Amino acid sequence: MEKFVVTQEEVAGIPEPQTVPASSPPPKVASGIPLWARLSLPVLVLVLPILCLAAIITRVAFRSRPPRTRHLWDAYFCTLLIISGVLFTGAMAFVVSSGVGTVPISAGLTELDEKKDFPQLPAPTSITLRELSRTLKPLVVIASPPQKLWFRKDLMPSGTIGTAFLLQADAAGYLFATARHVIDGESWATRAGNTSEVLLSTLEGGWSGARVVARNTASDVALLWIPRHEGQGGFCQPVMHAADISSGDAVFVIGHPEGMNFSLSTGIVSRLAPNRTLQISAPISPGNSGGPVYDSRGTLLAIVSYTFNKAIAPNAENLNFAVDADVLYDAGGWSFEKTGEEKLSNFKKVCGATRETPAPKTTK
Repeated sequence: MEKFVVTQEEVAGIPEPQTVPASSPPPKVASGIPLWARLSLPVLVLVLPILCLAAIITRVAFRSRPPRTRHLWDAYFCTLLIISGVLFTGAMAFVVSSGVGTVPISAGLTELDEKKDFPQLPAPTSITLRELSRTLKPLVVIASPPQKLWFRKDLMPSGTIGTAFLLQADAAGYLFATARHVIDGESWATRAGNTSEVLLSTLEGGWSGARVVARNTASDVALLWIPRHEGQGGFCQPVMHAADISSGDAVFVIGHPEGMNFSLSTGIVSRLAPNRTLQISAPISPGNSGGPVYDSRGTLLAIVSYTFNKAIAPNAENLNFAVDADVLYDAGGWSFEKTGEEKLSNFKKVCGATRETPAPKTTK
């Protein structure tokens, strides 16, 4: 390999590099966005559609400009559009949550307050299906856990619909029963309930706020309370003794399956299942949860709980379950809120006399 020799004279002849003084400011680069645009265009962030139109027009008008100029304008409009989009989304959320489409919520049930009398149950003998439907449907209401609106404390019904029914009416108010999972969700058995209010609606429409006053810790049952503002007359829902329920007994279920409000279905007690549960053949669907299971005289046998999910068990056919209503008379297993214990004790005291043995069954 050929060697190159550099002499000291050649090294000394190399000029020293020029250094820029540390105090010298960096050269300024023009922004490329004129002052009039920086002052006027930010105003358009308050009107997103107009800002979008301005961005499109500018993009078309500057298509022949140098790439650096187009890039600066694109970046500028992108920043303005992001800010405008955030403001527009927040404004729309505020408008929607400030009353648009809200439902008025009353503090009582006017339809029940205006009732002149309540049915006397149990009926002396079995009644026809037409009479049973006419008598018992007014005791059943639609139940929906409320959803809260942004920026407001108002409540409105959620997309979840269940059923509740009247247990007792007196001068103070109305005591209703429903399934606990209607208000606390499907995981009610593993977590404490945090919902204190449920919205109820009658056959005539309109929503009323009911207070959750009791939850059963072991069974899918909860109690609701609405104060009474006027009206006279009382009502007591008779409850059948668990020992008097037999497989093969006819049952009648009222509820709101899949939004088909106040539907009546019939069947029999298919089996006395463990853990205070009745298996029934009366068809039920989402919306029936919390509804009453009556006998032919209007005596309460059970409270609808669940049906087998065919998406999980495709071969399941009409396997429906309800909680034995005798749970209402259990001394333990309840978690009360405010006056809930007093309300349940009053129900058992006043309405306990109606817990008679059903009329003798006749065979045809």
